[in-house]
Amino acid sequence: MPSDEIENQLAAIKDPALAKSFRRIHEAIQRRENERPYQLQMWPDKDMGVPNELSRSALFAAIDPRKARPYLRNQFIAAQGPISIHYTGPQLDQSHSDVFQGILHIARGVHEGNEVHFTAHKLLKLIGRSTGGRDHKWLYMIFQDLTATSVAITEDGKRVFWDSLLRRGKGDLETGKYVIEISRDLAKLFERGLTRVEWEQRRKLIRKPLAQWLQFYYSSHAKPIPVGVRFIYEMSGSKNKDIWDFKRKLKEALNQIQAVGVISEWSIDAADLVHVKRAPSPSQLKHLASSQLE
Repeated sequence: MPSDEIENQLAAIKDPALAKSFRRIHEAIQRRENERPYQLQMWPDKDMGVPNELSRSALFAAIDPRKARPYLRNQFIAAQGPISIHYTGPQLDQSHSDVFQGILHIARGVHEGNEVHFTAHKLLKLIGRSTGGRDHKWLYMIFQDLTATSVAITEDGKRVFWDSLLRRGKGDLETGKYVIEISRDLAKLFERGLTRVEWEQRRKLIRKPLAQWLQFYYSSHAKPIPVGVRFIYEMSGSKNKDIWDFKRKLKEALNQIQAVGVISEWSIDAADLVHVKRAPSPSQLKHLASSQLE
């Protein structure tokens, strides 16, 4: 609970002894939280892990990475549900997402504050990129972009995350060896909910930004409900000026994710609602079963 909210509650308590007891309890809870170590979750080698807040938002936009991207300052980023995201930094796209998720994949099981060691060659191979000199330079620039970010996530008005996606790191540009630190807030974000995305599918969708975004979005839902074309347009961060042209490209992207197995079928009805069917993952099936029992 935020400190200002605690102080407001304390101010409303008229009994000094009760207020003192309340403060002592809160401080004990806060102490236990501060002492608790967090670590990135483990997931299978074939998957990548993405916090739900990121997979259901336009933070990594479905835009052409070859085109100029603006610098955003405290920009509202479209997100699903009660989540609100404000972002400062160079606009991010799906290639930034690939690198970010690749680092987190290598860092599975690492505790907060610990360093993750890897080579540029290993990371580039993991995300399906070439490994030549230009690719090494491209990767270094992506690291700079991810470090120059400020992401603030709130849920129902309460802060969930506020940090850079990559707080700090170091590397040797000659050997291609890098070290990245995993922050506490980033490790905690994974505990709130995790989307698993198959690497093999992802590699087949490289340089298809809208299809890559759809892969994240639909993989985060055990049983996707119909959503509007305009909803996807806004949530994906598309820069397309024409909604009808976007709809045409959306159909192409839906065919692309169907071809690699993300979904089994799709349709768009007369009301422009997008219907998809997909097979839930084992963990999602377990979640659906427990929800039905409640």
